[in-house]
Amino acid sequence: MTDEHKKIQIAAEIKRGEESLRAADGLLWLQLYNDAVSRFYYAVFHFASATLLSVDISAKSHRALITLFSEHLVLAGKFSPRHVSQLRSLQGLRESADYDRSFSFDEDGANDQAAIARRLIDDFRAYLKSGGWIS
Repeated sequence: MTDEHKKIQIAAEIKRGEESLRAADGLLWLQLYNDAVSRFYYAVFHFASATLLSVDISAKSHRALITLFSEHLVLAGKFSPRHVSQLRSLQGLRESADYDRSFSFDEDGANDQAAIARRLIDDFRAYLKSGGWIS
């Protein structure tokens, strides 16, 4: 894959991530906390996917994303194990928010997950900028 093709794919993932982030903020404002947390996870998922693309890796599933991120970015020293732990936690909470009828976020819980998602996105964005993949 050429660098130009990678930049196009990374830009597409970033666009999807930013759209999910805007949706999450809107859902948070509407007090739809489960849906907001789900969208925050997807925002992180797209930014993490963009980060993996920068090292020529494409994940085919949510679980694969976390495994590949750990193998290719954490073990290489580019990110900390905390990033994988938070990705895994957000994924699990997204699944609970989407599928577990007895599970529900309150405002504080949703805001806590939003803050985690924003920190992860900031870290992924900084990494991509430092590599010249985004401006």
